[in-house]
Amino acid sequence: MVKARYFLALADSGTVTAAATQLGITQPALSRQLRRFEKELDLELFARAGSALVLTDAAHALIPTCRRLLAESARAGQAVDALRSGNVAALRVAATPTTISTLLAPFIEAAGSSVPLLTTFPVSHYEVFEALEGTADLVIAPIPPGPEVASLPLGSVPVRAWMPSTHPLALECAGSAAVEAERLLKERLALPTRRSVSRGVLDSFIGRAGLSLGSHVECDDTATLSALARSGQAVALMTELQPARLVGFDVVDGGKSLDGVPLVAAWSPGHYAREEIAQIARRFRSFIVGSLR
Repeated sequence: MVKARYFLALADSGTVTAAATQLGITQPALSRQLRRFEKELDLELFARAGSALVLTDAAHALIPTCRRLLAESARAGQAVDALRSGNVAALRVAATPTTISTLLAPFIEAAGSSVPLLTTFPVSHYEVFEALEGTADLVIAPIPPGPEVASLPLGSVPVRAWMPSTHPLALECAGSAAVEAERLLKERLALPTRRSVSRGVLDSFIGRAGLSLGSHVECDDTATLSALARSGQAVALMTELQPARLVGFDVVDGGKSLDGVPLVAAWSPGHYAREEIAQIARRFRSFIVGSLR
């Protein structure tokens, strides 16, 4: 594992000198370890380009495997520590950037020390389940998982139209919890890009209603969408639970409502902390439900 860590340090830093500094060892010592790693694998991993050491195609192909091995080693160490102490100290959660900022971060703040220390890292919704093969203990995804993982449906987070209470459209809809899509589309909108699941939900709804988008801007950062709404420059369509200083309206077309984004929690059924993870998933589901009331 040590040699794999040294190999990844070189791959990430680009030079032996930088990798040795990062690892806190001398350059000759690192070079010796890298040569031994190459010999053990019986693969040509490095080539010279002038005075620089560059990775071969075989080395580039080996990088994902080494990352998985190190992640599994780290997870095994955490499992041993948890078994010795009887406590799960920390867990890592993978999710889309929007899910992290609008749901996971508020949950972590609300839960406080009543759950293990939770840290997050962003992934695309297409790659979220692959994170379980790397460093993620738990993933929150907008798409259903396969049967090989344990999972818990978390419900659906609505895509709503957000604006200040003083916005003309908010005043027009005062006393109602919803805004008609046809009327909403006359406003300038701030929308997630088409990389977002919520945008796909919105586009499908508009298409089924026989309508089309008018003036709009696109951004995948929820904080920016909220800022545009608070500044009065656009009405934001997003899955934010309760952005500050904004009021939300459901989007409808006659008797039909804009769907929300379904979420599911998933984890490895063989994870050493599977019971704690399942409990966190249930608490996260309750948090979402409670926040939507």
